[in-house]
Amino acid sequence: MSQNDDYSDEFLEEMRLALQAQRQDLVRSNNLTRNELRDNDREPRDSIDESTDEQGNATELRLQDRERILLTKVNDAIFRLDTGEYGYCDECGDPIGKPRLRARPMAELCIECKEDQEREERRQHASRPGMFSALE
Repeated sequence: MSQNDDYSDEFLEEMRLALQAQRQDLVRSNNLTRNELRDNDREPRDSIDESTDEQGNATELRLQDRERILLTKVNDAIFRLDTGEYGYCDECGDPIGKPRLRARPMAELCIECKEDQEREERRQHASRPGMFSALE
């Protein structure tokens, strides 16, 4: 399916600019986090400072991991723009609504399929026994 059937060139350019700006922000943030972690390793500290720094570093690493995942999604969306696949649901193939794409330019699922996915995730989560259920 050609993207020109559902999206104007202006809309696609709007999405490209939004994705490129988001990619630039994520790369900048990732570089700052990396520099902060490197600087923390160079400073002399006592054991209390070390413990606090380790907790902060763990938080920074989790944030960096989330940003890396998001950066991959942004790059994938830009690739889909380049190949004419942008804006179509990976699940059902229908066009993703413009309001959804404006809110989340890297969206891969239409709102209906995303809601179905979230319902399934909640159902699976609810069917798992709790961590401490074996102790009860």
